[in-house]
Amino acid sequence: MELIKSAAAYLAEKAKSGRLWVFVLLPVLVSVFLTESIIVFTNGSADYFWVSLITAVIATTVMVPFLYYLVSVLRETEQALSAKSLQITSILGHHKEAEQNLVQVTNYDALTGLPNRFLFLDRLGHAISRAARSDRMVAVMLLDIDNFKTINDTLGHTHGDLLLQDIADRLSRCVPEDDTLARIGGDEFVIVLEGVSEVEEIAKIAQKIVDIFSLPFTPSSQEIYVTPSMGVTIYPMDGHDSDSLLKNADAAMYTAKEYGRNHFRFYTTDMNALAIERFAMEGALRRAMEREEFTLYYQPQVDIKSGQVIGVEALLRWNHPERGLVPPGEFVPLLEENNLIIPVGEWVLRTACAQCRAWQDAGLPPLRMAVNLSARQFRQENLVEMIDSILLETGISPKLLELELTEGLLMENTSDTSLILGQFKSRGVQVAIDDFGTGYSSLSYLKRFPIDRLKIDQSFVRDIIIDSNDAAIAVAVISLGRSLGLSVIAEGVETLDQLEFLGVQKCDEYQGYHFSRPVPPEEIVCLFKPEKTVKGEG
Repeated sequence: MELIKSAAAYLAEKAKSGRLWVFVLLPVLVSVFLTESIIVFTNGSADYFWVSLITAVIATTVMVPFLYYLVSVLRETEQALSAKSLQITSILGHHKEAEQNLVQVTNYDALTGLPNRFLFLDRLGHAISRAARSDRMVAVMLLDIDNFKTINDTLGHTHGDLLLQDIADRLSRCVPEDDTLARIGGDEFVIVLEGVSEVEEIAKIAQKIVDIFSLPFTPSSQEIYVTPSMGVTIYPMDGHDSDSLLKNADAAMYTAKEYGRNHFRFYTTDMNALAIERFAMEGALRRAMEREEFTLYYQPQVDIKSGQVIGVEALLRWNHPERGLVPPGEFVPLLEENNLIIPVGEWVLRTACAQCRAWQDAGLPPLRMAVNLSARQFRQENLVEMIDSILLETGISPKLLELELTEGLLMENTSDTSLILGQFKSRGVQVAIDDFGTGYSSLSYLKRFPIDRLKIDQSFVRDIIIDSNDAAIAVAVISLGRSLGLSVIAEGVETLDQLEFLGVQKCDEYQGYHFSRPVPPEEIVCLFKPEKTVKGEG
């Protein structure tokens, strides 16, 4: 039996190697061999026909096990080949799916599903080629969401991502189907318009895009108002390739921001000079900290009844090596946009508190130190710990530190805001609402949050004598503060008439050019001479 199995295995191996002729020839050879052997053995007396028939039957019978085993081997081989075929098909399917995923990742933005920068540049290149052949125009619209980083800082990145998805969806509905809308950066979108022949047509589409932002967005059922700034370039007037068109659109977009935001600007050649200047200023700002070019000026805050200085507001200045003192409006927004406000803001807090301590050591009475906090600073994780460290390091009382926050900042993520303000309150740090009356109309937060002081915005103080509406607002804020037990300070007081009006209305404090401009720290000492007091009526 073992011999049969060995032989069958050998034959199966031959079958696998493709030598199937063995199984056709073998029974014949066995039959001939047996027939000849019998005839020889019987000395030729056996009947050749019957001997041949018998030996053929014997040979065939002997081959049955071999054939059976062979069939089973062939079946196994067929099954193995079938499994291998399915495996190959599966591998090919996975390969195709992976290839499709690679195309998606390479060409499309994962958050919004819009084309990304790579696909945008490819499509813009093809659009320029088609326009060159047909003598048509191509418009590139670069759109940036104003103050989007503040939204991320106040609401969190999850809300920010949801907002970007809503914006992408709304933009998709107003961009022509045959044109391209892409997301090429965090809050930057770009639109390629083909086949346009009139600048007026481009302007209408641009205005339509700006107008869709007039309605609030509602990520997570929370209403958020945002505005866009957009720069527009046109092929071939503003550039002959993708890079120049995009670069010039960027310059136009920043010009739109500088001229008030929430609108669009067409590119003009002089914008490049502004863009170059802006780029140079950004680089200089990054070096300003290392070179100690920042300094603090202090504007006194005066008690209206006594006329005495009771506090100061720390105001950041940049002493540029070539331009001299740069106005805050020119560089503070750049600090925000380039993530420099965190280190610079910490420097302001530390320097202001150290100066407060230095004045006390020089014999001045304790002065309240007011410091502005941006939304980005307020949302940094280690804010409270950083303030604790600075207070400990400088040795000033927490009651002398006042943090100025805007209304808008307080109304974002109110649960977190309440927690942080509670930590300030427990330490004795004071909180003032800056530019009060210019932000949210809801006043419920005044009751909800531990606030110490309201600052009447200077826009209401400027015309308080000649504008009855401004006067009414100022009086209402003073009355509101008194009823809630909050101190009220008026900003931007420049004339004696303004001061006397505020005194009559029982406003507590004021600051402004009428008493003093912001001054270097060494000049604060001079303000405590007996003759330097200015009182209001009341």
